[in-house]
Amino acid sequence: MALKNAGQDVGALLAGVGIGGLALAMAAKDFVSNIFGGITVFVDKPFKVGDRIQIAGYDGTIEEIGIRSTRLRTLSGRVVIIPNFKFTDSFLENVTNEPSRKISLTLGLTYDTTPEQVQEGIDILKAIIAERSQTLEPDPTIWFNSFGDFSLNINVVYFINKDGHWAYSPSEVNLEILKRFNAAGLDFAFPTQTLLTPDVASS
Repeated sequence: MALKNAGQDVGALLAGVGIGGLALAMAAKDFVSNIFGGITVFVDKPFKVGDRIQIAGYDGTIEEIGIRSTRLRTLSGRVVIIPNFKFTDSFLENVTNEPSRKISLTLGLTYDTTPEQVQEGIDILKAIIAERSQTLEPDPTIWFNSFGDFSLNINVVYFINKDGHWAYSPSEVNLEILKRFNAAGLDFAFPTQTLLTPDVASS
């Protein structure tokens, strides 16, 4: 009232203050969201430094957790700065916290493999996984799965426990499978096609 009595345009002044406040609120929105996101990370602890996580298409290891943002080193070695509000509005998977990792593979043997050799292959697979009980779960699922278009298929499902590495452990298993199957004379199949044509009498 005093300003109005002094001849000031109070309506224009209030409008200016409102527009300035709106601009300030819009500018601070992301900053405030990141602060609240950082508080959520510190309180809920969905991950910690050293954990491997997957979020928003990125897969890597947490290097630093800040109030405004978090540093993630991807599997390719690049550092990604993720605003903390992403952790409140995105699905996050903590890979480190998984109890074990499922590995599935299908091995195709050639069609001249005998039933006894198929069983031998299954026994070899069970032995390979049993020998790695420190890093693999002891009860794999291994079975003669199907008659494929060009192969007899054996399916294998096993789990890597916390002591195993998500990449190195399957690599060791695969190398041992290759060595023992080769030594046993079990041939892996590849796409082939046999064409049978009638004899053409020579004229």
